[in-house]
Amino acid sequence: MTSTKAEVPAGQVFWFGRSTRTVAVEPYAPHAIGAVRALPHCWSLSNLTSNTTFVVENLEGGTELIKVAPRRLDAVVPFEMSRVLVPSVGGLLEVRVFASPPTFLDSRMSGIASHISLPVLDEQTKYFLVLVALCEPRLRGSSTAAVPSVQQVIERLRPVPGFANVNRSSINYHIDYLRQYKLPIDEESMSSYGGRMHSKREALVAFALRYDLVREEHLALLPGRREGSGQPGGRWAHVG
Repeated sequence: MTSTKAEVPAGQVFWFGRSTRTVAVEPYAPHAIGAVRALPHCWSLSNLTSNTTFVVENLEGGTELIKVAPRRLDAVVPFEMSRVLVPSVGGLLEVRVFASPPTFLDSRMSGIASHISLPVLDEQTKYFLVLVALCEPRLRGSSTAAVPSVQQVIERLRPVPGFANVNRSSINYHIDYLRQYKLPIDEESMSSYGGRMHSKREALVAFALRYDLVREEHLALLPGRREGSGQPGGRWAHVG
């Protein structure tokens, strides 16, 4: 799919619609279905349809997303790198939005809240590699990607030094260790996933990605993938 780049200065709007020729996203279409507005420090999305919900995925957050209901105007999006997904008969329509870099409080300023202790994960350990392997599909693809099974984790990590003889028992040991001693995941959290073995994996992935304990750069710890990892095409806008 051919991509179209559009620079959107602060205060301006990028309108997009559905192409009548290719059923893809068409910038500045005569009959717009949505609009991206560039604001000084963020951006907003308007859903101009009457019956279609837009989903905005955080390209940096793994599982973070927001929904923009039909007819909703100027919903502020807190993500700097985003993918707007619009369901269509011909498939998902996609608009990628890259906003200006965020601003942060100067750490030298007085009055900053005291440091909060977060779970400490040793990135040189086997349990961390297991956690990264569990999070990989959602970091590389969609927030709805399936969490790998124990067998898939075994196959993914077998090329790593120290994992040549990995088996189901050892992977399950690391999963239990993460849940019991490293991440604050209690039985209440588990119950929302059904309380089965897959629930442990789901709960670990959800927590690790929600609090950025596993990030895209950690994928470099895994062995190279044999298959291609091309990104889907689409329209995109740079705002700010």
